[in-house]
Amino acid sequence: MASTIYDYLLRRKTDLEARMHEAQRRAMAPFEDELKALGLAIEAIERGGLGLGEGEHVEGETASFAPSGVTRRGRKGRSAREMILLVLGNGDAAIAASEISRKLTRRWGRAIPLAAVMTELQDLEQEGLARHCDRGWVRLDEPVAAIAPFQISA
Repeated sequence: MASTIYDYLLRRKTDLEARMHEAQRRAMAPFEDELKALGLAIEAIERGGLGLGEGEHVEGETASFAPSGVTRRGRKGRSAREMILLVLGNGDAAIAASEISRKLTRRWGRAIPLAAVMTELQDLEQEGLARHCDRGWVRLDEPVAAIAPFQISA
């Protein structure tokens, strides 16, 4: 009896797999047809020379589809790290993290939370690009070998 139930379950499983495969094929058919039609339309436009060339974009296109590299005003986009390094300058004077955050908001119009500024500053310190002293943060001209924060000496 065990082999009969086992055989039945195997047949039932095979039947269900075949039905699922067929249902999946039928469900995908309309999408495949539409995809083929879109592909043919795009090819026809490109053959007619009406397609967009390299670097061109539609006027109403969103920024995510537009060519990257520069922003709307022609300026290069900067990361928070780059902006913090620019604010720190050449290491002339120490600047507090709150002052760095204020300068970022005033200079670039980007309000970066103090916690994010502190995280970036700590990363810069670990990489040897900035140093924290009692008066604030200072940019280092040459990256130095950073000391691990929890280094145990023997």
